[in-house]
Amino acid sequence: MKIICTYIFLGIAIVVGQTTILKLTLLQNGVYDLLIPMVVFARLNLSVKTAGVIALVMGYVMDLFSGGQFGLYITSYLWILIGVKVISGYFSIQGSISWAILIALCVLFENVIFFLFSGGPVQEVLMEGHKLRSVILQTSLAAISGPAIVMGLERIYQRIEGVE
Repeated sequence: MKIICTYIFLGIAIVVGQTTILKLTLLQNGVYDLLIPMVVFARLNLSVKTAGVIALVMGYVMDLFSGGQFGLYITSYLWILIGVKVISGYFSIQGSISWAILIALCVLFENVIFFLFSGGPVQEVLMEGHKLRSVILQTSLAAISGPAIVMGLERIYQRIEGVE
């Protein structure tokens, strides 16, 4: 229970920082969803129930704060949990390079989900090709900063586990 509460508190702090502070900077279109490394870490290092609870709560909170269509973040986090389990069954996720690739794939997958559920006529969706630059920037930033976030989450997990 201590692990769940710690990661939910940390996730809410990330959501508040992501939706308020990071929206003010110049990287407004380049900032990816910073909860994706947490969801990936939770799925690979925690039990299925714990990771599921963290993903559902964080998806719900992110849906509330984002102002977009409700349910997109919950859906994307649940599919990321499933996808990470499938990918980790085929590949060994050990080093920072594999973490970077996995997190970049998850960010790309989340952007695909947002693109598919954005709605609107087909012509409007096809005319939004300028968003491709933003997706590439987000994916690259996720590949660079994602492993550092995961390493920080691992240290927090080791401290919590050592205390219990």
